[in-house]
Amino acid sequence: LAAHESSEVAPRPVVPVPVQWPALLEPDFLVCGHGPEGGRIAALTASGLGALLPVDAADGRTGASAVATSFAAEGLLELGMAHSATWGDSSLLIVTGSGNIARCSMSGSNAEKSVCRALPMPPLLGRGTRMAPSAILEVTHGRGLRAFVAGAGGRVAFLELSGADEFWVWSEVGAVQLPQDAVAAALSATNEHLLVTSEDGKAFLFDLLPHSALPASEFPTRTESTSAGPRRTWQSACVLPGGRILRLASSWQRERGSTSAPILRPELLV
Repeated sequence: LAAHESSEVAPRPVVPVPVQWPALLEPDFLVCGHGPEGGRIAALTASGLGALLPVDAADGRTGASAVATSFAAEGLLELGMAHSATWGDSSLLIVTGSGNIARCSMSGSNAEKSVCRALPMPPLLGRGTRMAPSAILEVTHGRGLRAFVAGAGGRVAFLELSGADEFWVWSEVGAVQLPQDAVAAALSATNEHLLVTSEDGKAFLFDLLPHSALPASEFPTRTESTSAGPRRTWQSACVLPGGRILRLASSWQRERGSTSAPILRPELLV
């Protein structure tokens, strides 16, 4: 492959993951656990309601519908609506629509209540600016936080905090590039990968350098598209511990055997 080419696989059908969601939950974000959180998947709404699933559910090893356990991120709305989420150290790290960053505790395998607190750092955007698709990551080995923010023309900037005392700012330390026709819908990250989901459901996977969460290459190492058709709205995706991509979408569905109007339902697809 040339330096600017990624390994793109042909569009493939995605397989629905059978999930029993909590009533009326319509999640916006998906977070796959790695490392200490490797056994959990979190689905979260912008208002802070969410559900936890075992990773086994997405791997198809349970053989039955997985029952999602509900939780609530208390205190989040005081900081702003959730804009993205990643796993931190026994917590979820959430970027809000105002650019503030919150840590929401997630101790225990079935935490029903999560308490969110703002982290003492500047927001990811200037006053009056609309928050772009973004994500925050806790880098291993005490290297602090890494932020990822999508920009114009398919560019995704890598940011870190720089400064001293009370004068901290987010400074760009790297960037990656999507194809020019790709419009980022959501970002998710682990210490190994940055995953960008586009509005048409394509997933662009970028490898990150060990211990720094900086890009190994400017261009994606893997691009994966689906043949699921236009009836789904693609919302988020994350990388499972085994490397497969798990997607969150929503679609209008009618109850089997019902003649009533279809309702919007969340879907997990792998």
